[in-house]
Amino acid sequence: MESDPPTWEHRLVPSEPPRDPQVEQVEQVERARAYFEEFAAGYDGAALESGWMPNELVTEALDAVGPVQSAVDLACGTGGTLAVLHQAYPDAALVGVDLSASMIELARTLVPGVRWVNDDLVRFASTADQRFDLVTAIGGFEFTADLPQLLTDVRALVNPRGHLIFTYEPEIIGWEPQSARVETNLGRNGLELTTLRFEPGEVAAGFEDWQLLRSRLVAAYLRDGLPTVYGWLHYRRPA
Repeated sequence: MESDPPTWEHRLVPSEPPRDPQVEQVEQVERARAYFEEFAAGYDGAALESGWMPNELVTEALDAVGPVQSAVDLACGTGGTLAVLHQAYPDAALVGVDLSASMIELARTLVPGVRWVNDDLVRFASTADQRFDLVTAIGGFEFTADLPQLLTDVRALVNPRGHLIFTYEPEIIGWEPQSARVETNLGRNGLELTTLRFEPGEVAAGFEDWQLLRSRLVAAYLRDGLPTVYGWLHYRRPA
């Protein structure tokens, strides 16, 4: 008998605050890799069912970007954001990065002409020697143990006058679903996934010289019937 596909519904399990960021990140990567390998086949259906909407905001955000010759989508998943980028910039050199090989295989069927990189976005950002006119990361940063350090590396991926559009999951005091700094959930697939949340000031550090084009909170999708709120940021790098 086939098992039920993974869904966005989770059961909260106890978690501890992050330990050494490097150790935590290695463990986090392996948990996330296992989770999304198992989740890949049911991901798009679950996203549709949960009302996932950030890719609609990507389309809107591109109005402020202008011409793009190269772009990379970090934590590209099954290719939803890359499909938007391909439609907007059919001649651009596109790169998709994801730690799940199964997710990338699904993305290949959706978006043609992309260079796919099966890697952890933290390692990719810290080692890549290519720069891009546009860097996107719509979902995915909430699974990194040290977001400020990751953003330092991600900023280096952006060409002068280039754009960076990303989301993160903010810690929201007074909103019970996102009041915890660290939250580990057990999916119906039996695998744990840890979400790490950050304060807006932590995320904004290092962007002092960049032009902030958009900052807002968005209800990204429903989880257990309640909205999961993302912080949405769009920056332009100075010349």
